Amino acid sequence: MTNRFRNERLEIKLTTEEKELFKKKHEMSKSKSMAHFIRKSVLEAPIFVIDMSVFRRLQTLIGKNSNNLNQIAKRVNSTGIIYREDIEDLKKENDDISKEIIKIQNILTRKYMNRSD
Repeated sequence: MTNRFRNERLEIKLTTEEKELFKKKHEMSKSKSMAHFIRKSVLEAPIFVIDMSVFRRLQTLIGKNSNNLNQIAKRVNSTGIIYREDIEDLKKENDDISKEIIKIQNILTRKYMNRSD
């Protein structure tokens, strides 16, 4: 790569904050030059695309579970009564959360165990 002829130019504009961050990362990289740092970052660094939908589903389930638990706690505190159905609903919601976590684990395992890097 060092002896290749490079005849294409690329120019970017940065905010002051972006430029400072760029400089810090360049220094941390110990690259020979800024051009070397940019080429190394672009040509060699892996790009990760993360599908956040599985996490959003998990977040929804946890939020629903928390709300239901709070409602049950309020009722128990005011009446002293807890219903079997409420407990069963919480168990089902926790099972749903566990299933989503297992899905995420399986996705991550497939993605990172099958890498050929």
